[in-house]
Amino acid sequence: MKRIFTCLAAFLALTASATAQAPAGAPAPAPAATPRPQRIVIVNIAKVLRDYKKANTRGADITVKRQAYVTKVNALREQLATVNKEFNMSQVPETKKKLQEQALGIQRQVEDIDREAQLDLTKLSNETIVQVYQEIKGVIADIATTNNLDMVLCYPAASKTEDEATPQVAQLMLQTPAMIPFYHKGMDVTEVVIKTLNGRYPPPEVSKVPATETVIPAGSK
Repeated sequence: MKRIFTCLAAFLALTASATAQAPAGAPAPAPAATPRPQRIVIVNIAKVLRDYKKANTRGADITVKRQAYVTKVNALREQLATVNKEFNMSQVPETKKKLQEQALGIQRQVEDIDREAQLDLTKLSNETIVQVYQEIKGVIADIATTNNLDMVLCYPAASKTEDEATPQVAQLMLQTPAMIPFYHKGMDVTEVVIKTLNGRYPPPEVSKVPATETVIPAGSK
């Protein structure tokens, strides 16, 4: 075994010597190509969602619609409470029977509205979240292409500076899996994403402007 190791060491030494002493006149090896520095940026997705006006408008529309259903149901429940009160006070069997039937009819209306609201609001919420996701994803992809970026990482964090001290944000930042940029310099392009989103997809009450990709400043790496 010792002899095999000695022969192997000698062979490696001879190989290294032959490599180091290239024949005279041999062309010099081509220099290795210098890789392009990678450009990686980050985006605070919580802040994007907070400041994306169209997404907020869609969310507000869903809230208004939900409140309309709640108003209908509350009005019917008030009627039901009145009918139940009259039923308890009545001593006439025929009157009690009519009030009972009326109460059952109101209860069925409440159940129908609850069922309709659940289907309608779930459908709207699902459509909205998918649309918002696709719009944000498309804008980030276009910004990355326009600025020759190699990677865009989204991270959850406080959407406002004053929220940094809340336990909810602390828990969010310490959960896994989550990218936690405790320090970065010139990498966050959250404002670029928000500006491009609001320019490309304005809320309904805002007149539309031509869609453009905002160019990231040269210092962002």
